[in-house]
Amino acid sequence: MLTEDQWSQFLNRSKSWFIRMSFEMLHSQAYGKLNYGPAIKVLNWFHEKVRYEVNRKKRGKERYRVKNDGELDFTYREAGFRGLTAQKFSKALRELNELGFIDIKRPGSALKGDWTIFTLSDRWKFYGTANFEEKEFPKSVHWINFGFGSKRKRQRKKLDMNIHT
Repeated sequence: MLTEDQWSQFLNRSKSWFIRMSFEMLHSQAYGKLNYGPAIKVLNWFHEKVRYEVNRKKRGKERYRVKNDGELDFTYREAGFRGLTAQKFSKALRELNELGFIDIKRPGSALKGDWTIFTLSDRWKFYGTANFEEKEFPKSVHWINFGFGSKRKRQRKKLDMNIHT
């Protein structure tokens, strides 16, 4: 979890970085369908998190290989540091998943240290065709937290269970 000091250090380090995004993506039908402004920002921020391994012996597309695909994490706290509210960030993630730019490898449970893990997807290439594979955005699993609260919450939960049986 990032603190504000770590966030400011990250911003200072990243001033000389660049984002690698293909022209194929920029001119795709799926990118044209992005109509929610924060979704475009979040997509760029996801591409900022990608780390590449360079094979200097090869040329062209084969020269760069993604090192950390499947290990991309993006927390609501980090989105807050970047200026997005939780509602805007959630809506942006849903739109990016719907258009095929990101997939969710493992949904988080809203417990401290258990956040969602994402992968960048190539499903966007097939958007608008019969080959496009739609993936449903996973439902929240924060219900795991229930029962860990105060005595009053546990009593209320127990009372609800007795009423419904």
